[in-house]
Amino acid sequence: MKKRFLLMTMFTLVLILSACNGDEEDAGSSEEGSGETADTTETTEETTEESSGNGEEDREEANGEPETSADELIDAAQDEWGETDSYELNQVFLIEDGDTSDAVRMITTHSDQDELKVAINHIEATVTHYIFEDEHHIYSGNQFEQQAEAMDIDGTAYRDLISDLDRYRSGGVERSEDGYELMMQVEDAEDAENLMSEEMADLLQAADDVSGEITLTFDEEYRYTGGEMTAVLVNDGEETELSSTFTIENINNIPVIEKPSGM
Repeated sequence: MKKRFLLMTMFTLVLILSACNGDEEDAGSSEEGSGETADTTETTEETTEESSGNGEEDREEANGEPETSADELIDAAQDEWGETDSYELNQVFLIEDGDTSDAVRMITTHSDQDELKVAINHIEATVTHYIFEDEHHIYSGNQFEQQAEAMDIDGTAYRDLISDLDRYRSGGVERSEDGYELMMQVEDAEDAENLMSEEMADLLQAADDVSGEITLTFDEEYRYTGGEMTAVLVNDGEETELSSTFTIENINNIPVIEKPSGM
């Protein structure tokens, strides 16, 4: 943890020593007489005002933790991890509409060699995409098929995930057992797009109304480690519940992606 970051988040307590003020007032009272009441009233008002203003800061010191803003947390994450490429992201999407539900699990792996692997599991079937060296292979049922063109994987490295955090700078931050939680209310589709699959993003855009909450997690070293989102969509009077949970692991720890034999 950088000392500069801690200093930025610390509040400075400005306290008035009542004993010193009292000594000065006692000396003044013997000379001014009738002005004592006015001076005492003014001092009392100042002390009350300062005590009120410092109450929150006193509580923060008592808790032993300085307050951290979303700007400070995101800046620290980008400073520490903004040049990192590799990670593994485990993500689960869930759509619930009335009595029906549909779940999709995705595991995205990005290596230090700018390789990408995306495994998608839906209805007990898994399809895995491998994109590397301008090639795109799809692996399913112990068979793989090379595609005519490779997908563009620009913007999929860990540093890009970190860069995308800028849209959450209006959120609030709380300390957690593992580090920090950044929370933000979902008020429109743009708030939620980062955590949604393409299909879910389309649902958000088509909705009459959307509400919910996003929580992003960071560890003590400001690694962006996951999050969750819940949202309720209203369209033509009907509600659809969406949720997305994900964890980010093996950050800066995947030199190369293992591939099936023959690929």
